[in-house]
Amino acid sequence: MDVVAACGLSAVPGIGASSLARIAQEFGTLEKAVSQGPGAILRANEWLNLKQEARDYLARDPNLEELGTWAVGAAKAAGARVVLFGDEWYPARLREIANPPALLYVRGHLQPETRRVAVVGSRNADEQGLEIARSFGDAFARAGVTVVSGGARGIDTAAHEGTLWGSGATVAVLGSGIDVVYPPENGELFDRIARGSGAVVSEFPPGTPPAPNNFPRRNRTIAGLSDAVVVVRAALQSGALITANHAAQANREILAVPGDPTNPMAAGPNELLRARAAKAVTSAVDVMERMGWPIPDVLLQPAEDEARRQVDPGFPTGPAEKEPSGQSIDEQVIDEESLRLWRLLDEKTPAHVDDLAQRAQINVSEALRKLAELELKGMCLQRPGKYFLRR
Repeated sequence: MDVVAACGLSAVPGIGASSLARIAQEFGTLEKAVSQGPGAILRANEWLNLKQEARDYLARDPNLEELGTWAVGAAKAAGARVVLFGDEWYPARLREIANPPALLYVRGHLQPETRRVAVVGSRNADEQGLEIARSFGDAFARAGVTVVSGGARGIDTAAHEGTLWGSGATVAVLGSGIDVVYPPENGELFDRIARGSGAVVSEFPPGTPPAPNNFPRRNRTIAGLSDAVVVVRAALQSGALITANHAAQANREILAVPGDPTNPMAAGPNELLRARAAKAVTSAVDVMERMGWPIPDVLLQPAEDEARRQVDPGFPTGPAEKEPSGQSIDEQVIDEESLRLWRLLDEKTPAHVDDLAQRAQINVSEALRKLAELELKGMCLQRPGKYFLRR
């Protein structure tokens, strides 16, 4: 499939994966359709059954080759490449679903063959739900499982952050163009994902805004990329349940984290469990057992340590429970900049050094040095990926 032709036609409003497939079948290849021009495509519309917005756009006789060249260039400017359905780097699991994307814009490293689990949920999740999503991401990272999510606020962001915290690979599937950062505050998160071993992915042409009708398509791609979908928190009417529905259609495993019946954000996973549409899980180990995947010792050790604490009062509790020195914070900290960094830290939610440096208004290398000093004083903890917690 020709990259320019595929990008040009997919940039026409109203032409999605199914329309592209029909055009390719009618003309032999997308390149032939582009070479014959918009008029030829419109004349074949009785069989193509294009949407009205696509017909209206093609009626203006756009230069589809120029449109495709622009899209390829815009993707390249955003640091992305185009992966076509027939390419060896197109994910095999995604090929198996009904109506898969004809192409993907990819920033970073999207491995075609790897174990993947989608961790999805509400944008307005409670703190417990966010912590569960982070813990899933961290554990999957340490087990070598790629975490897929939608890059949105809430559960999605927490799952991505947890995976980066565990130095693992995560895939953010966007409901906008690859060059459109949504939500805006996640720009740095997407950069870290793409710079690491993960990827930021979109099937939408560059410049596409995050319109509501894009997200069901995005959710179908999340499910298609994954071997299983875990719903952490979700309302009864939510994108996470749409993702679960796509997973069911693709014969993928659906799992859900049970929650407090009085929490409206737990209504979605609870309903999936009540309807027996999903299996209950509370940890990444549960998911891996359900999938029949090997569980690394690093995920089992905390449970073993906790069991030993129950029977051995002398078993060490770890550095986080060290007795305080009795000094005041101001007496322990070297200077005002270190104090600002310490006050920015949270005891539960890890923060990346880049974020801390920006908020403390100092450069990153200086922030790292001061955080290292704080760690030596027992005032903070460093996690993989240059994430820090208050101690």
